[in-house]
Amino acid sequence: MHILLVAAVALSAALLPGRVHSGECDHTRLAKQYAGMLEEDQALRGRYIEILEREHKKRPVDAAEKERIENTILATDEKNQRELDRLIERCGWPGKLDKKRAARSAFFIIQHAELPYQLRYLPVIKAANRRGEISNEYMAWMVDRILVRQGKPQKYGTDSDFGSGKISPVEDSKNLNRRRREIGLPRLPGFD
Repeated sequence: MHILLVAAVALSAALLPGRVHSGECDHTRLAKQYAGMLEEDQALRGRYIEILEREHKKRPVDAAEKERIENTILATDEKNQRELDRLIERCGWPGKLDKKRAARSAFFIIQHAELPYQLRYLPVIKAANRRGEISNEYMAWMVDRILVRQGKPQKYGTDSDFGSGKISPVEDSKNLNRRRREIGLPRLPGFD
């Protein structure tokens, strides 16, 4: 009887939230992990954008450097996605951890992922938006990116061609600025 009681207490303690992986789910440690993942996510993207801008302006670019950066970005994205999955599975969605910076980090990792990964996390992002953990602007970015990747018109007009800046097709374009206003986004000229 005593052995059963000890086993039951040990099992109950192990199942309490934050107990099984308490060291890993420590708020300070998690905040640092999420900040590091965002830093990795953004590190080469700035240089890559410079290359794309040069390319768009018909200036010479180092093709080998461009390819190296693309491959490094893809590898980093995949690593960050695996780590995000692991952290969310063990510790839950980061919520308002580190003044919402951790949720912002998670958002960018998801935003830069392939469509199936984005679709898997879309309900999580929408719920986080309703709780005030993800801004309306970020939510609009995610919704629009998914719609465009699915070959559908976007809803909020946040997706555009990198080179030309031309806005990707929009659903019900005459009501675009109304939808944007409802979520606090600025008006886009030419859509009234």
